[in-house]
Amino acid sequence: MHEPIAGPVRVLFLDVDGTLTDGLIAFDREGDARNFWVRDGLALEWARDLDVLPVVISGRKSEAVVARMKDLRLEHYLGIQDKVGVAEQVLAREQVRFDQCVMVGDDLPDVPLMRRVGWPIAVADAQPEAKAFARTVTHATAGHGAVREVVEMVLRHNGTWERILERYQAR
Repeated sequence: MHEPIAGPVRVLFLDVDGTLTDGLIAFDREGDARNFWVRDGLALEWARDLDVLPVVISGRKSEAVVARMKDLRLEHYLGIQDKVGVAEQVLAREQVRFDQCVMVGDDLPDVPLMRRVGWPIAVADAQPEAKAFARTVTHATAGHGAVREVVEMVLRHNGTWERILERYQAR
């Protein structure tokens, strides 16, 4: 099998709306609400535990997203127009190259970062323009396990998936 990148994945960049969520946003007097797939969150905790840094970068600000990111203890940047600029800062701090990274996205604002990383991934229901730049397209749709699928791919690629199976006595 041809590996998607040489060496281990070090950073996993993720969009929020249409990637970590199904893309629907509800509003009421209290603010906005999003639906997050619980298994995506669990998988992101595994990634962090196994030395893959998840970094969430979104073009929208949202208290609902802030709450979920704090719940998962994920590094996050919201209201960002230049995702590549934020990624460059993270990579400089972590001493990581773009070719050691994954970006999971769904739409045009994600394409500039998808074009830079070593392993660009689009969710199954991404816009065709985003899929065109992806090396991998998930089987699962946004907000319904796509991120869990990506994390499992990354951990298999890194050779650490067996550690998760052992943790839960699932071997």
